[in-house]
Amino acid sequence: MKISVVIITRNRKEDLRRSLDAFMKQTYENKEIIVLDNASSDGTRLMMGEDFPQIKYLWLPENFDIRTINIGVEMSDGDIIWRTDDDSHPESEFAFQQIVDILTYNPDIDVIATLDVEVRRGNEPWEWYPLPYDVNNVPSNGYQSHFFPGTGAAIRRKVFDKIGGFWEFGFEELDFCSRAILANFSVRFFPNIRVLHYASQSDRIKPDRWVNISRQFMRYNWKYFPMKRLWGLTILTFFSQTVHAIASGIPLSVYFEGIFSMLAVIIHTYRNERVVVPPEKLYDITLGVSMTKAQINYFKILIRNKFKEIWKK
Repeated sequence: MKISVVIITRNRKEDLRRSLDAFMKQTYENKEIIVLDNASSDGTRLMMGEDFPQIKYLWLPENFDIRTINIGVEMSDGDIIWRTDDDSHPESEFAFQQIVDILTYNPDIDVIATLDVEVRRGNEPWEWYPLPYDVNNVPSNGYQSHFFPGTGAAIRRKVFDKIGGFWEFGFEELDFCSRAILANFSVRFFPNIRVLHYASQSDRIKPDRWVNISRQFMRYNWKYFPMKRLWGLTILTFFSQTVHAIASGIPLSVYFEGIFSMLAVIIHTYRNERVVVPPEKLYDITLGVSMTKAQINYFKILIRNKFKEIWKK
């Protein structure tokens, strides 16, 4: 099996350098690395030509956001696509060999989710997985999952061939997994495969991110969930994004932009994208965890991180 590492970057030259060095140290030899540059202006293009001439590199004249991954998949020829960020890489040099072994002995596994480790937060794992798991006793076929962190995931090419690529930034991994599950692909979580995430702060415009996430959060709900759940989910989404806006110091003008954006996407999604999940598949895309519980857990993490930032100051 060949692994194609697809990395999207924009103005994160040093983060990208660290990640590329780590990927090149992976002991599994049958791999390729593809970097797609969303119009960087920080010298990334020069660095790639001088320091990494062996890596496939494409500089784009505009920022096509996260959807640039889809171009990278088209450029690749691997059996497995390693979806990652430019500020992330596997902790172990043997991770790719582990991935290949898992997929070889488990032909029914199509997507592998990994454990995201937040380096700049004391190497704390991002506890996105909503169910109990034992990192020291992971089953040979992992744990059932409905999501993967974008910092590191292994995806068989046949998944892309059947369901297509990612939508624009915001809940793109969750949407991709939901489409994969509805197409009867299997997503499994392996917490013993750790990915280091340095969470680069460059090119992160907080107000724009908040608006995009708010819109895509609402879009995801209205795309998949049955109407009897939607009204509660809609109210919860407005409330949770309001709390997030206050906690993040989002300007009032941006807040109203986000609110109107959510209202507009409800209409658009209902008219053009609605794919109601069958009752028998609801557990698979939620793992039986309500959105309310998921949001409460998110706010717990948000509050904890805020207290840690205040404590450091």
